[in-house]
Amino acid sequence: IRLFFSIDFPSRFVYDDLLTRQTIIVGIIFTLMTTAIFAAEHFFYRWTDARLRSMEMEQLSTKAQLEALKLQLVPHFLFNNLSTVTALIDRRPDTATLYVTKLSSIYRYMLANRTEHTISLQKELEFIEAYLFLYEIRYGNSIKVNIEHRSAMARFGLPPLTLQLLIENAIKHNVFSIDSPLYIHIDFPKENLMVVENNRSPKAEKEDGTQVGIRNIQERYHLLHQPEPVIVENDHLFRVEIPLIIVE
Repeated sequence: IRLFFSIDFPSRFVYDDLLTRQTIIVGIIFTLMTTAIFAAEHFFYRWTDARLRSMEMEQLSTKAQLEALKLQLVPHFLFNNLSTVTALIDRRPDTATLYVTKLSSIYRYMLANRTEHTISLQKELEFIEAYLFLYEIRYGNSIKVNIEHRSAMARFGLPPLTLQLLIENAIKHNVFSIDSPLYIHIDFPKENLMVVENNRSPKAEKEDGTQVGIRNIQERYHLLHQPEPVIVENDHLFRVEIPLIIVE
């Protein structure tokens, strides 16, 4: 604009100061309108992308729920649990009652949190205790679980069923017995980090669906724009480092 006003136009151009000012104002208005249109287009695409990510996240959450329910609802699983309850009723009725209570709490947790992208760590740990109780009753000392330093984790969370998928993966793909137990260790070495590890004794033949739960967890962390879990694996140990998410 300074350059424009510094030019001495010939008289034949019929230079008019008012017309010039009107032209500049119209130009500014046109520029603002053009900028607004491009800004609106940009935010529309950002909003659409966010919606697509949200839909994909919901699909993965649903997939995780269905995968977990599939693991729980297979006839073999129900048959084993009903057989366990039947055996406990006569010998240990109090334990049988607790067993049924824990079993119902597992399904209640899944149904109550089926649409959540993240869940508090405290709720996830309460759920996993109920889940592990069923296996500890069934397998006794063949499975040993240790959970440490959970008191300082109140403000953190993670995608629902993360622990369940990791523990199910360990139980599903390893051979264990009283003489050679499966050790599952859950620890929090840092404020925003959870580590789940187990000793390895792989089955001779891998079952279908190996690493499905791990991939599901990684994809959900990716969609939440969070650092993805780190997997460390060797002949004797399987370790997954899970970043914790701050929940409001």
